[in-house]
Amino acid sequence: MPRKLQKPVNPGRLLITGYLTIILLGAVLLYLPVSSHGITPIDALYTSTSAVCVTGLIVKDTATDFTLVGKIIILLLIQIGGLGYMILSTAFFFFIGQRLSLRDRLLVRESINYLSYENLRRFAFNVVRVTFLAEGVGALILFTYFVRTDMKIEYAAGHAIFHSVSAFCNAGFSSFSNNLAGYANSLLVPFVISTLFIMGGLGFVVISDVYKTYIRKTSDRLSLHSKSVLTVTACLIGIGTLIILLLEWNTSLKIFSLTQKIVNGFFMAVAPRTAGFNLINISVFHQATMFFIIILMFIGASSGGTGGGIKTTTFSLIILQLKALLTGHTEILIFKRRVSNEQIFKAFLIVGLAVTWVLTSLILLLIFNREPLDIMTAIFEIFSAFGTVGLSLGSRFVSNLSASYDYSVIGKLIIIMTMIIGRVGVLTLATALIKKKILTYTHPEGVILVG
Repeated sequence: MPRKLQKPVNPGRLLITGYLTIILLGAVLLYLPVSSHGITPIDALYTSTSAVCVTGLIVKDTATDFTLVGKIIILLLIQIGGLGYMILSTAFFFFIGQRLSLRDRLLVRESINYLSYENLRRFAFNVVRVTFLAEGVGALILFTYFVRTDMKIEYAAGHAIFHSVSAFCNAGFSSFSNNLAGYANSLLVPFVISTLFIMGGLGFVVISDVYKTYIRKTSDRLSLHSKSVLTVTACLIGIGTLIILLLEWNTSLKIFSLTQKIVNGFFMAVAPRTAGFNLINISVFHQATMFFIIILMFIGASSGGTGGGIKTTTFSLIILQLKALLTGHTEILIFKRRVSNEQIFKAFLIVGLAVTWVLTSLILLLIFNREPLDIMTAIFEIFSAFGTVGLSLGSRFVSNLSASYDYSVIGKLIIIMTMIIGRVGVLTLATALIKKKILTYTHPEGVILVG
């Protein structure tokens, strides 16, 4: 008998299905009486989504509203969401010596934006190993610091582990009610936390490339992708720090010393692209600073990293293409390498889809919420959810909670959908939902006026 032809695998669809399954399972676990001091189903779903999508927006105080069991569940969801469930399962298969199927390899490649199908199992295993190493070192340093501040050993250990994992995974969840505001005068805590979430935001491909080139020296040069990511990241950090310092020097940063101003300015320039931790209450920032932070949240982390947004490489391609169009150049060169038209088109498609979703979700949020919303707060919340950042201008009714606390059930569902789309990527979602049609013909060319 002739064999049945299998349907082609859609990695994007499988990836989204996997994330939704984990989110629903997490919501069920958080809804259990043993996990919290009382939580509604929608808030359990919201918290689970925020953890798996490594966002950090909260409608329940992680420190006081969840039990130890609940906090452990949140931490596990953050770890799964940060690494990606396919990375964890692939690393396990590598550990026990089992081979990956073609479908699994497609799924792993999709989940981490890996450039090759070769050595995926070993790469996944190394990702897990580096992650646990970085989180372990970060937790040890934080534990030492917390103990020196007269915190009980068991609490110091718990807070250190929670913040280290949350930082490396770019989650922005904190086991302190006021996030990291209590450490705005510290130098060590912001340094450790920012180092961890910058590493996580760079992406595992870049970390691996840097390790091979500068530590093991098995490679003589960085890949074009790694060079681009590191360059754009450095520029965004430098420019971002300068702008925030200029805008906030005599306002929110006024009470700090010179060194503390620089540290806080640096931290608040880096956090909006990935992590969502905050040392200062953002609601007191100048409106110009808020808009700048929105731009940073939209750009997000780097491809293959643990953050959301349109990604740093996408942003750089858009800027370079606009520059090329304005200067009359026909090619984009990055480190003396030409970028293909397909990649440029993909970058514009990502931005177009992202803007479309953000605007659509904002309009839906304003329509379906039971009470009128402050437009700036709503815009900030939507961009934070899409960038899987976790920063918020805050609830009007309860301190230390995100603005989403004030939203109706439909409003919270809109934020939940936005977080999921921000985590899996708009392009992945589009390819999962839209069936491709290959045209074997072309239509005659026409001309329209633009601009």
